[in-house]
Amino acid sequence: MMTSVVGIDLGTTNTVVAAQRGQHVVTLADEGGRTLIPSIVSFCANGSVQVGEPARQNRLNDPTATVYSIKRLIGRSWASDEVRLARERLPFQMEQGPGQAPMVAVRGQTYALAEISAFVLRKARSVAEAALGPGVERAVITVPASFNDLQRAATKVAARVAGLETLRILNEPTAAAIACGLDRGKSGRIAVYDFGGGTFDVTLIELSHDVLEVLSTAGDSFLGGDDIDVAMSERLAEQLQDAVGELLQEDPSSFERIRSASELLKRELSSREQAATDVEFIGTEGHRQAARVSMTRTELERLATPIVERTFDVCERALEIARFNRDALDHVLLVGGSTRMPLVRRRVETYFGRSPESQFNPDEVVAIGAAMHAAALAGGVRRSSMIPMPPAVSRRPPARAPASGSPPTRNDVGTLIASRTPPAQSLKAALPGPDSSSSAPRASSAPPHPRASATAPLANADVPLAPSGAPALLVDVTPLTLCVETVNGFCETVIARNAAVPCEGARTFVTAIDNQVSVRVAVGQGESHFFAENTLLGELQLYGLRAAPRGEVNIKVIFALDRDGILNVRAIDAATRKTTSARLRLVGLPDSDHLQLMKERHDAMPSAPNPGR
Repeated sequence: MMTSVVGIDLGTTNTVVAAQRGQHVVTLADEGGRTLIPSIVSFCANGSVQVGEPARQNRLNDPTATVYSIKRLIGRSWASDEVRLARERLPFQMEQGPGQAPMVAVRGQTYALAEISAFVLRKARSVAEAALGPGVERAVITVPASFNDLQRAATKVAARVAGLETLRILNEPTAAAIACGLDRGKSGRIAVYDFGGGTFDVTLIELSHDVLEVLSTAGDSFLGGDDIDVAMSERLAEQLQDAVGELLQEDPSSFERIRSASELLKRELSSREQAATDVEFIGTEGHRQAARVSMTRTELERLATPIVERTFDVCERALEIARFNRDALDHVLLVGGSTRMPLVRRRVETYFGRSPESQFNPDEVVAIGAAMHAAALAGGVRRSSMIPMPPAVSRRPPARAPASGSPPTRNDVGTLIASRTPPAQSLKAALPGPDSSSSAPRASSAPPHPRASATAPLANADVPLAPSGAPALLVDVTPLTLCVETVNGFCETVIARNAAVPCEGARTFVTAIDNQVSVRVAVGQGESHFFAENTLLGELQLYGLRAAPRGEVNIKVIFALDRDGILNVRAIDAATRKTTSARLRLVGLPDSDHLQLMKERHDAMPSAPNPGR
């Protein structure tokens, strides 16, 4: 059975595309028989672009024109610590773009990060069309569960530029649970430990018959195998310092070769106690030479242990949110390439007190689950041919930057004060919350279990009952609190983290100054009491308020969070019923005109021929 619907796991290191073929869901291979598409884009001197394996090979020869690890940066601000750190580590140049968005600068052109991801998605689409036939236009695309609204929206922008309609943005651990749990008839509570190349998530899931309910999720979207690679590269550079006699980190080409060697050694050390490889053409121009580097598994694990231990801090948060202990879990599922490391598997087994599931391929299971969900949305038959995991072969985030922009200084424009009246009713249910004053920060108590939350999910009617392999009901949660800024730099919760999605919530606020006729509604996401420490998502401006003394004009702010985890906001003047209603204009993302220009440029750019074809 041919289909135009696919599932795509858009990864930091590799991307995988899967689809229904006949009565099964399988991963699709490229022209070289590879199911893993390196998430790498290389811009050639002749104006063409290479994606995937050819770009990976070109990374060593032309590092400043080859772009990778973009998933860790997409949707972040130029001023964020994560982008600053990446600029120090990565060989290609980055510049600040509109709305403080980071841009890649290569060969005299600048590209939005969503454009870079779009090249990878277009490659995944071409792999699918080679296997399924032309007309692949719809996809379920997975993202880390810890991705915020900006990161999810940027992923959808990338899909649009690549010519794909996004049926749904699906959390990676949820997709893995769909593939593994439902296809194998599992039930009970499952911990999905998802340690990939650039991100880490843990999601606790209850699976019962045809219902998959996410109990809690926590993550770090800047923690992954990349960090282990960098630690190894720095150690190998120290080994080579005497032999080469230069500071290798200052030469992008040399350091990329060392980093490539680190990745090779890491894979080798998953099945061996010691590994070595040659690193060619390192040193300064005119004095390049080859050198041999080696590392033992013990040395690797000494470097990797502090990074791996950070994942269990995240696991503790997820268990605390779900309010149960590790012994309440029935299964542990490993997802992501970094879980191939023996150190990770040992520590997971020790932490959870049980052996993790080992019959699934951690690199492909997310794409399989995404394709199963895509088939469910399209109404097809859903079974998967899970690819067993082959044996190993030789093959806490920094503080967020302050929110950009400052409140207007005119005396008729102000921010908001949380109303002392009870919270406004949403369409489905009232949001819980204590009375707030203009100086009181958000309460810090642990959020309720999703079943106890007063934020009611909307009907999930677009997921039909499946005979096998897909949930009749999928209940996911939002990983981060959604809030609005109030006076004195505090923020007020509108939708708490771990609320089941889709959902809707509301809060009523009052004006902060006399005769205030306009209000700026700044929307953020994060867990801090102070708005500047959270991620600024965007702003709405409400004009034409009734001039009245401070505190007499009520403003109702309504958040609607869709099943992709993307937010719509509207603000209403309770007296005049004047409404500002729009999809929130997100900071740093392109408007419709710019998006169209991106798509036109993207479509016009020729692809470089693959070597050997």
